[in-house]
Formats: sequence, C-alpha cells, structure tokens
Amino acid sequence: MNAWAKAIRLLFLISGLLGCSQVFSQTASDAPGPVLGFSMGSTLGFTENPLQLNSDQYGDWSVQGVATGLSFRQTNPVANNSSDYSGFSNAQMILQKTNGPVQLLVQTGLYALPAIGAPYVRPQPATESNFDYLPQAYVSLTPNENWSLAIGKMPALGGGESVFTYQNINIQRGLLWTQTHVITQGMQLNFSKDIFTASLAWNNGAYSDVYNWLGGSAGVKTGDNSNVTVSWTGALSGNSQNTTVTPLLQNNSQIANLIYQYQDDRWSVMPYAQYTYVPMNTAIGINGTSQSLGLALLSVYHVTPLENGVAPKFHVSIPARFEYQSSYGNNNLANNPAGLMYGPGSAAWSGTLTPTVQWGKVFARGELSYVKAFNPLAGQAFGANGLNNNQTRVMIEAGLLF
Repeated sequence: MNAWAKAIRLLFLISGLLGCSQVFSQTASDAPGPVLGFSMGSTLGFTENPLQLNSDQYGDWSVQGVATGLSFRQTNPVANNSSDYSGFSNAQMILQKTNGPVQLLVQTGLYALPAIGAPYVRPQPATESNFDYLPQAYVSLTPNENWSLAIGKMPALGGGESVFTYQNINIQRGLLWTQTHVITQGMQLNFSKDIFTASLAWNNGAYSDVYNWLGGSAGVKTGDNSNVTVSWTGALSGNSQNTTVTPLLQNNSQIANLIYQYQDDRWSVMPYAQYTYVPMNTAIGINGTSQSLGLALLSVYHVTPLENGVAPKFHVSIPARFEYQSSYGNNNLANNPAGLMYGPGSAAWSGTLTPTVQWGKVFARGELSYVKAFNPLAGQAFGANGLNNNQTRVMIEAGLLF
C-alpha cells in the first residue's frame, strides 16, 4: 500500500502541474514511431481533457481519469459468490507521454475484471490478486516512424479483448479471453510501415516470476476499413507457478489467434478464432495435454454514426458478442483442478448484448449475458455445488472518462 500511496501522490502532483495547460484533443499525436498506446473500443472514449501539456521541449503529456461503478444480478452463483453486487468497478488515473524518442504510459488505481462464466471478484481483492495497484507502466523507445521498443509492464500479445471494462465494447470479457494472459512484464519490439505491422515480444507470460515466453504478431491492412492479424505466443519451458493471476495450465500454454476487423461509421465487426495448447509436463504436475478451440464474433451497430472513425460527443451504440469454445485433452484434473474451461471435453457458448450511451465524459450501459456449459466436470460449472450448466447476468455500468 505504501507504493500505491506514493503513486497516487505523484499523479496528483502531475495533475496539478498540468491543470493550466491546453485542452486535450482526440486527434492522433505526431508520434515518431509505432507504440502500444492505451487502446479503446469503438463505443466508449476519452473526451476533451484540460490535463494536457504540449511542449516543444518536454513533449506532449496527458492525464486521464476513470471512475466507474456497476451493479448486477446473476443466476446460479458459485459457492462464496453473491447473486448480486453493487459498487465501484474502476478508480484509475493514466499518465501518458505520446511523442518524442522516449514515450511512456503509467496507469494506477483499482479495478474489477468481470468475465463471462467466471465468479465476480470485487475491485480491491481483484486488484491485489492480479496486477496490483500499478497494472501498467512501460517506456517506449521510438527512434523513427517505423520502429519502437516497449519495456516494462504492458498489454500482452494476442486475444481479441483488452484488460479493463471500459476498454471493451462489452462490460464483461468473453470465454476466449479467460484462456489468455492480458498483462505481462518484459519487452516488445514493434514495426509499422505502409499496410504492414509486426511485433515480437519476450516476457513472463501470465504474469509469472519466470521470463520464458516468446510471441509474435503480424497484421496487414486489407482495405480502407479492414485488417487481418495473426499472432502466436507461448511458453518455451515449464513453470510450476500456480496462482490466481498465473494459473498453471494457462501459464504453460501456446496461444494462436486469427483476427479480422472491419469498421465504418455504422458498423464495427470482429470475428476471430483462438487455439490454445498445453503440453504434458509431469515434472510440474501437468499429467496430460490440454487444448481449447474458440470462435467469437464481436459487432457494434452505431445508432449515432461515427465521424471519420471517431464517436461524436453524444453517441449511442449496440454491441453484441457471440462465442463458442470447446476443450480437449487427457489432463488429470485431480492434480490440476483449475483446468481449461469446465474440464476435459467440456464446451460452452455465450451471448452478450450491451446497449451503450456516452454523452461527453459520462457514459452508461446495460448488459444481458448468458453462458451455457456442455459436459462440464462434476463440481466445475455453476451453482453452489458446481452442478448447474448455465448462468445469466443482468448488469449495469456507468461512470466518467475524463
């Protein structure tokens, strides 16, 4: 908590220094090279912000804030998980330097990470058992317009959804998301030229204490409004660590994604496929192989059309997500109770609908989600005894992005 308190004091000091600076604009910065950045979906976005400094000598700096709360009710809660909850979901500040040969991003605060088909964890225990009070902090070295090297604590390669609720078109992340890792520590080399982008990463995988993961991605712009990305990331050696943020099987996996994205002023569409593989490694307690294969379709209809790809000040949208995922393998779950999905041979589908409205800095969205598991291992599904095969959630999230 001492480190958290120091980080908050530092950010408030910076906020005070930037308070009289010029207004933030959503226009892309004049960054000399490709950077990771803080990605946002097409339904929510940061708006004009007075906490920005533009200086020829010190570069372009900005501070964003996030304050959100949510409320939900769910059927068939697992043991020790409530059937309803109301409270805050995010309280964060984000500091960025977005141009020059040295750029950076620092994010601090509390957060919840709700996901389809998984127990809900309140923000404080979620923060402390995942990425702590400083979930992202990295420096990006950008020598020219084509290359950058990011070093620190950053988003992981692969997957179709980002980490925090407000970054995504849905409040909850999906079934495929739960098989990936989303924040990692290490370094990532990025290249971008014309219609082609590529990244190469070396890191500690699912936020473990071993730097034994390697990954790469490549993307091609296939039209004015579309692109295709393929990625692979995986462990090069075994690691017996097994915690909430570093599950044994996921931290020893290989993950491949194929993602297509299309966006115009009315529609945003992203179908993608994901395959994961966990090899047998009896030395660390993985006594068989495990695999999962998932397909997802994420789409948004913009009732209020985007304006050249940017949401207007008042924006209404209707996002939806549909997924199917199945698991295979002969892993002995007696020694690996976390398993992939709901046990070997299990499968599930989910549907999520999230009507959203944002007016300036204020947003609100409701969500109806349903997940059904097939062939779950006894005790690994829903309900107090893990024997129910479905779960419905009705959720509301509202807050400020400033």
